[in-house]
Amino acid sequence: MLLVMGVPAYMLSILHRQQLLLKDAFVTRYPLDWLIWEPGPWRPARSQLESNLEATQLPGSDQPARPTGEDAICFQLKLPKDGDLLRVGRATTNDLVINDLTASREQFSLRWHEGAWALAAAHGVVTVDGQPVDGQVGPLRSGAAIALGDVRATLLSANDMVLRAAAFTSRPA
Repeated sequence: MLLVMGVPAYMLSILHRQQLLLKDAFVTRYPLDWLIWEPGPWRPARSQLESNLEATQLPGSDQPARPTGEDAICFQLKLPKDGDLLRVGRATTNDLVINDLTASREQFSLRWHEGAWALAAAHGVVTVDGQPVDGQVGPLRSGAAIALGDVRATLLSANDMVLRAAAFTSRPA
């Protein structure tokens, strides 16, 4: 398990094995919602300094590809107090760090309110289900597709994460 600023992160392949072992107890062990960083292009910062200070790069240009396959990075979202924010972005001071130079240092925040997540865009272009976010959008549904730079993410409920973990199959690159 990786620990990223208080938000636990797992590879989908590890969660698949956990789901096989735990079966119905998986959602008891992992009861919270998830933000899944989907496989795709990746332009990582080479250091903490670069992550925190480098200018945001434009998406879609020539860049090294992340390994192909289906093994996504899965962040289990901690449940903040009503109205508190989970900050998401490239800077290491965020609650959830997306180490990709096409993500802004402080890209957006997630706010838990009345039993659902809302997304507030802070910097750069963020889309939810293909629609640009200007200000705030929510409540977000499980399966919502969030795009920031070249990064594609999916918000999943705990129950939908069980299905995603169970369906995982490793495909060679």
